[in-house]
Amino acid sequence: MRKLALLVGFMVIASASSAAAAGYGSAGCGWGGDVVAKKHFWGQFGALLLNGVSSNQTFAMTSGTSGCKKALGAVLAQQEQQKFVEGNFTTLSKEMAAGEGEHLSTLAGLMGCSTESVGAFGAFTQVNFSAIVQSPDTSASELLGALKTGMSRDQRLSASCSRS
Repeated sequence: MRKLALLVGFMVIASASSAAAAGYGSAGCGWGGDVVAKKHFWGQFGALLLNGVSSNQTFAMTSGTSGCKKALGAVLAQQEQQKFVEGNFTTLSKEMAAGEGEHLSTLAGLMGCSTESVGAFGAFTQVNFSAIVQSPDTSASELLGALKTGMSRDQRLSASCSRS
């Protein structure tokens, strides 16, 4: 019993800083946070137990339900974009200069562009190629940053690309 109490205490302390930083109590979001809204220690302890027993917290965090914010989706989208650009940098650069291509269409999808705006995305990269790929030494991060900056200034793409 003593080991269980120590384990639970450690779990509360370990989750407290990240959960509190996200604006939740120390138990985090999920059903526990919805049902037990008290911010004192025992209330958060009850919320932690309810989240643990119901096993809903992971689903709630990834889906943005039960009081959890869906910030994780944006982080994953950014990571996917970065990995894709790093792995396909040479081909993407060529397709951006041409304004079309399979990899460029895939990048448009990763940027959250609607199917109807893929052509506009390609045209944008072609017209703004020198601002997106500024030198032969441009890194994948620099390319992605310049692309997003340019897209945010383009009225059509900023409206039709949700992850830019």
